[in-house]
Amino acid sequence: MKNNYFIIVNFFRVTEPYSGGSEVSFNFFKNIRTKRKRLFQLSNTKQNYKDVESIYVSNSKISKLINIFKLVRKIKKFCRNKKNLIIIVEGASWAGYSYLFYKLLKRQLKVAKFIYHSQNIEYLLRREKNNFFISQITKIFEQHVANNFDVFTCTSNNEKHMIKKIYNINPLVLPNGIRLPKSFDKIKPVIKKYNYIFFGGNIDFSPNLDALKVLVEDIMPKVNIKNPNIKLIVTGNKSIPFKSKNLVNAGFVSKKVFFRYLLGASLFVNPMQITFGVQTKTLHALALGKTIISTTQGVAGIKLNHSIKNIFIVKNNDDFSKTILKKINAKKFNKKASNYYSKIYDMRKIVNEFMVKENLI
Repeated sequence: MKNNYFIIVNFFRVTEPYSGGSEVSFNFFKNIRTKRKRLFQLSNTKQNYKDVESIYVSNSKISKLINIFKLVRKIKKFCRNKKNLIIIVEGASWAGYSYLFYKLLKRQLKVAKFIYHSQNIEYLLRREKNNFFISQITKIFEQHVANNFDVFTCTSNNEKHMIKKIYNINPLVLPNGIRLPKSFDKIKPVIKKYNYIFFGGNIDFSPNLDALKVLVEDIMPKVNIKNPNIKLIVTGNKSIPFKSKNLVNAGFVSKKVFFRYLLGASLFVNPMQITFGVQTKTLHALALGKTIISTTQGVAGIKLNHSIKNIFIVKNNDDFSKTILKKINAKKFNKKASNYYSKIYDMRKIVNEFMVKENLI
């Protein structure tokens, strides 16, 4: 094994993951097979963790910007007298933070290798949810990151083509991965007196909020006219801005409980209207062998095996509701699907292959 030292940098808390982005970032760090690693994060809690250096920040953007200077000083001090440094910046944050961080630290650690671990194309995300000025300045920052980091990654071949077109670089594909239970047989599914379909996602991420709104206000009413006994269970949030007699908010749950709800569901549904990166919730559903009903956006970037008939892609909300009714009694566990997707999206395998390919370990 090479004698590299890995510094993983996050501009948000990833310990005790609470979203798809934090889960990918934390599991990436955990699956780097060496003791020569340290995770640095800006965190909204003061909890201490092994191999993790946290800087407390409030939830304001100004606080985060100010503390990036403190983060740089802390990393510089930690890296003193260390050689063969690999700095991996997690990209599930605004590109402006990565730009500022790089400009400050690169002059101090000139021989370090900088890797940008992207989870989406930040400019396209900001173009959808922010004003023109924010999206354009994000594009400038992301272009700088793309041009100056030693390695720039993306989550899929679809993103690779888009990044090449926007920024004229050739990024490396580093798929999102998931950490799975050692044995699915030990998961006790949540059983209800009614059939339920399942959706999980943090609504602080606006595409998840939009998808949940479509489910609650359009798809489920059409389903319940035909079958009033089907309910929608959602997780990922302490509270949600929707109410319906056939809607159950299970709250923010542990990963273990998430798997129990997922395994017990009649169907996993993902009516994403827009998407950025690869949806980890869909990867979990695939790995647990679920029958899935989704829009094209909900499975974007995923290497689908069309010979396994467990994924049904619909074109509109009417088709979505009809397919739910048609497939509500589908088997809850497809072993063939589980075996296929759990192998290709296992985070341990993904991280190891990336490290070997880039000659980092």
